[in-house]
Amino acid sequence: MDVAPAVAGVARQLTEIYALADALAPDFDASAWVVAPEAAQRLLPEGSPRTGLAVIEEGDSLWLGLYVDPRDAHRTTIVEETSHLLCVLWHAARELSVSRLDLEIQSEVDRYAVARSEGRSPLAHFESFHWAAELSPADRRRYELAHRVAFRYCRGLEERYPRRTDTPAWLAELRRFYRAAPESKHALV
Repeated sequence: MDVAPAVAGVARQLTEIYALADALAPDFDASAWVVAPEAAQRLLPEGSPRTGLAVIEEGDSLWLGLYVDPRDAHRTTIVEETSHLLCVLWHAARELSVSRLDLEIQSEVDRYAVARSEGRSPLAHFESFHWAAELSPADRRRYELAHRVAFRYCRGLEERYPRRTDTPAWLAELRRFYRAAPESKHALV
């Protein structure tokens, strides 16, 4: 899979779903944020994930790059990492902090939203996954909590907005959730 065009395509989908155009430059191209995994790994601390969002703070500057190891170049990873990129950019544009937990919750919801918007089974990824063996106990707890919060929220969306019945209201709720304070999202546990 050619990562850069896939990232650009997912970014367009998420930008449309969440109406994020106001937070991004008019000529925003997410593919410009894709960096080679080898280059990212040279800049990151040892033990960093082989795929992810490189976030490097240098004074008042924030350097970002999305990198995908070829072994991870599949649709779900592209959606997850593109979600992280857009979420960090959206928060940075508003000078808001965002936690790793918040990024994981949002990426789980984004995988649901993309799947549903593409006509695929939106809750399937909540049921067919496995935890990476190399996760630390703290990382595993964060992923499990994010998964639980997002699954509960997305299952509720499916109940409130059965497919093709009220897409505008479904989108409006997703957009409110995207912009909600982290505490309100965490309360869904």
